[in-house]
Amino acid sequence: MSDTFIPDMERIVEASERRLLERLDGLELESAAIEAGLRRVEERLDSLVQHRELAAELRQLDDRLSRVEKRLDDLVASEHRDALQTEVQKLRARVSVLEAARTSSNP
Repeated sequence: MSDTFIPDMERIVEASERRLLERLDGLELESAAIEAGLRRVEERLDSLVQHRELAAELRQLDDRLSRVEKRLDDLVASEHRDALQTEVQKLRARVSVLEAARTSSNP
């Protein structure tokens, strides 16, 4: 009985070992695939974080540019207003000179 029992047990153990090794190989492949996938996810997350940071910086620059443009518009409007006031003063002075010349030529 032990002559048939031991070889049967060895066959069963060998078959179990083969199945376990095959399963272990499959798990190792699956683990490698999961690790590669996680690396890709980490790279993508890093890229997204960089994208978000760049987008935030872009918004800040856009806000600053808007403020600079507004200040420039205000300066241009102020200079334009000053130039118009100077021109009006010159025109009034000319009108006064012309009125004085007219009144002096028409007694």
